[in-house]
Amino acid sequence: MTGWTYNTPDDVPTDGPRITAVCLTFTIIALLLVCLRWYVRTTLVKAVGYDDWVIVVSWLGACGYTVCSVIQTKWGLGITRLEDMPPQNVLPFGKLQFIGGPFYVLGIWGFKMSLLFSYLRFFPAGGYKIGTIIVAVACTMGHIAFMCVFIFLCTPIEKQYDPLIPVNEGHCVDAITFYLTFSSLTIVFDVIIMFLPFPVILKSQIQKRKKIVLLALFILGIFVTIIQAIRIQTIKNLVNYLDSAKSIQWSVVETCIGIIISCVPTLAPMVKYFAERSRNAGSTTGGGGGASRPKSSKYALQTWGTRRSGMQPLGTGIDNRDADGTSVSGGSLTTKPEDSTENILDPGGVVSKGRTLHAATPSEPESWTDPTDKERKQDV
Repeated sequence: MTGWTYNTPDDVPTDGPRITAVCLTFTIIALLLVCLRWYVRTTLVKAVGYDDWVIVVSWLGACGYTVCSVIQTKWGLGITRLEDMPPQNVLPFGKLQFIGGPFYVLGIWGFKMSLLFSYLRFFPAGGYKIGTIIVAVACTMGHIAFMCVFIFLCTPIEKQYDPLIPVNEGHCVDAITFYLTFSSLTIVFDVIIMFLPFPVILKSQIQKRKKIVLLALFILGIFVTIIQAIRIQTIKNLVNYLDSAKSIQWSVVETCIGIIISCVPTLAPMVKYFAERSRNAGSTTGGGGGASRPKSSKYALQTWGTRRSGMQPLGTGIDNRDADGTSVSGGSLTTKPEDSTENILDPGGVVSKGRTLHAATPSEPESWTDPTDKERKQDV
């Protein structure tokens, strides 16, 4: 008779069920947020960007890591005493841990890149945009290096998970040192990415309330940093391979929380849309003489679409009408990822350091111009 773990009796203590519940719960919540994000981007905003695709890649990485971790609990992950670990479980246990590592790196890289791609939507051309690109390149190169070390931690590679390979055959990098270095650098990237949009938001001329909300949304990234700090502490306390249970659990939570935080800002149009529909329905049932079309809302985040009127607030495509009031055939608009450029600014533009970002027409790209240039043109 066996318990939760293969080849063990029922009375062997294990945290396997709890680890499974935590991993599945956070992964499902992250999937829900990704689906809502895609609903907003495809149905309300009608403009899908690179950041929306990358967040899907991130979730696939998180899902792969969760699957490996859940299966690993059946082979011994969560067992609290080393003497309870069946010898025949050690090899599959190690293989699953080896397979899960690259999925974890892919997951945490994905939500970071999704945020950076979204920054490129609303950062003005110049230093901020160049800085974002530099951070994105450094982040990508760093995570590629981390993934390579995960795979080639030992020579031969099988030495990572096969207990039958003699101790004096081959060699391995100090795993604890590597994991601590990796986690520390990940925290550095998290902090940089979290505070990167702050200067642009603070200088923008959006309403103070919206500005506070945007800053608060980005500050949510502090939760990922806190989880990383907890994970580092669990790594420091590793004594044997079974002690990795807490570290693996926190790794899944970290990845899923990162995905959730990356998706939350994109859901603002959905909240606004359903709030307006609710108010409109209330005014109709209250005998106000019939329903009237809700006014377009001014969102802090706006997107460049394919409409003839140029910049449109997020969510204005929800009524399937073009800017001039005509119906859109099929109830949808076709846009390319590069056509969607979100901007944290008012419809009239943002004045910052004497420069104004003018809303461009569909045939004209957005541009930063100096007011003095306009005066010189008028003189001519």
